[in-house]
Amino acid sequence: MKFKMSEKSLFATLLRSPWWVSLLVMLAVALIAGALLPEAYKAAGTLAAFPFLVITIIAAWRQRNVISKDRVNALVDQARGMGWRDFSTLVENAFRRQGYKVDRLHEGPADFQLEMHGQITLVSAKRWKAASVGAEHLRELLLACQEQQASSCKYLCLGIFSQPAKEVARQNQTQLLGPVDIAELLNK
Repeated sequence: MKFKMSEKSLFATLLRSPWWVSLLVMLAVALIAGALLPEAYKAAGTLAAFPFLVITIIAAWRQRNVISKDRVNALVDQARGMGWRDFSTLVENAFRRQGYKVDRLHEGPADFQLEMHGQITLVSAKRWKAASVGAEHLRELLLACQEQQASSCKYLCLGIFSQPAKEVARQNQTQLLGPVDIAELLNK
């Protein structure tokens, strides 16, 4: 049996919050226990703050590489101002840093073929500046993925993905990389 934490629980909420929020809750629990409990129970009451320390450490670990909103905005603006040649070179280098073998594709809906551990992934970034990406572009990429027997595909766009596109991606396990994902890719 696999344990799944409720999304609305206090611990799940704290895991999504900045790490220092959990630290403040931990300190508050420890201080209140120390101040209000009788002397015989202070040590045990203070230990009630321990789970919040664990949540603080987990949240801090998860958030260690998250980039700020200002940095995301700057990277997105930088990417929007680039031409295809510069942008595609940055994307190619970013995937290489992640350990992929990258081949550029010159025809079809995919721009890159990534390979790692024998698994092929097709990546489309042609319409990276598009304001909105619809399902038809995703279907073209999925068709190419099937034709080349790729195991997965990714679609990069600085705009938004339409609801039908999100649904097609969800049904076909296609990864949609939006502005924040592209900024994280380019940040390294």
